[in-house]
Amino acid sequence: MATSHPPSEALEAAIQAAGGASALARALGLTPGVVTQWRKAGRVPAERVRAISQATGVPPEALRPDLFPAETAPPGFAEAQQPLLQQAAGLGLDAEAIARQALREAVGREKARRWAEENREAIEAWTRYFEENDTPLAAYRHF
Repeated sequence: MATSHPPSEALEAAIQAAGGASALARALGLTPGVVTQWRKAGRVPAERVRAISQATGVPPEALRPDLFPAETAPPGFAEAQQPLLQQAAGLGLDAEAIARQALREAVGREKARRWAEENREAIEAWTRYFEENDTPLAAYRHF
């Protein structure tokens, strides 16, 4: 659940995930009236947030963003590479062309590796055949 929703929506989502207010109350060892009070207040008590989250899968930061701020995600690949991209631009390098070429080469190497692995037995069998039987038509070679 996104943390941009109000805590009351997160509580409703938790109630729905539990199968209703009574089911959530049972899961927490409480009476349904307690859950109804939370609904009216539009807020879950701090001491119940983790239990509700564990019972329903609704993250604590959605239920009580004031107590559990959303963790900031680490920068993605593109964001993490910004300093390097700036250096490349300063040196007059075309980072996009370099990346395309590197990807083409990496894909080619991986395809070749997988092909060799998939055909390993046949290659080994062919190699053994030549080791044991010499090259076919070797008597007719003039070199």
